[in-house]
Amino acid sequence: MSEDPEKGQPQNLNKEKTRAEKKAGHVDQIKRTLIACLLGIFTGVLSYVSGGVPDAQGIQNNGLLGFMLMLAGIVMQKHIFMLIGIDTTRLGGKDWFYQGFMTFALWFMTWTILLSSMAPVADFSANITSGNAPLAVTFNDTSTNTPTSWNWSFGDGNFSMVKNPVKTYAYVGNFTVNLTATNTGGRTTKTRLDYISITSAIPH
Repeated sequence: MSEDPEKGQPQNLNKEKTRAEKKAGHVDQIKRTLIACLLGIFTGVLSYVSGGVPDAQGIQNNGLLGFMLMLAGIVMQKHIFMLIGIDTTRLGGKDWFYQGFMTFALWFMTWTILLSSMAPVADFSANITSGNAPLAVTFNDTSTNTPTSWNWSFGDGNFSMVKNPVKTYAYVGNFTVNLTATNTGGRTTKTRLDYISITSAIPH
C-alpha cells in the first residue's frame, strides 16, 4: 500500500505552524520580560529623582511617590503590549504576576543602587555651641546619602570616628569643627569655622 503524499502534506504544515507559534510565543515572552525590566529601571530612576534629598538613613521624603510610580509602570505594561501587537488575552494570572514582579525587582534594585552610589553630603549640628569650660558638646551627624564612616576633627587636636560623638572642651577659645563623611560613592567634608566658643573656665 502506498501512502498518499497529499494526505501527509497538511500534517507537515500543522507541525510547521506549531513550531512557528512556539517561536512567536517565545519572542513575545522575551519582549514582555524586557519591557517589565525597562519599566522597572525607568521608574526606579524617576523614584530617585522625584523622591527628594535622602536623609542620614538614606530615606527620601517622597518615598510613597516612588512606590506609586512603580505601580504605574506595572499598569502601563498592558497598554504597551497592545501597542506592539502582543495578544494579552492569552496571559494568565501567573504571567501578570511575573511581569509585576520583574518590574518591582528592577525598580527596587535601581532605586537602591542610586541611593547607595551617591557620595554623602557632609553636615552636622551641635546641641550647644558656646559656654564655659569644661563644656560637653554632643555633635549630631546630619549628612545625606547614607554615609558609612565618619571622621571628626574638633579643633583642639582631638578626633573621633563615632557617628554622633560627645566632646568635652576644657580650654577657653574658638574651635573649628570638621566632619568628613564617607561611603562607597566617595567622601565630602563639612567645616564650620569657630563653631564652638568657650568663653571662660568655671572657677573652682
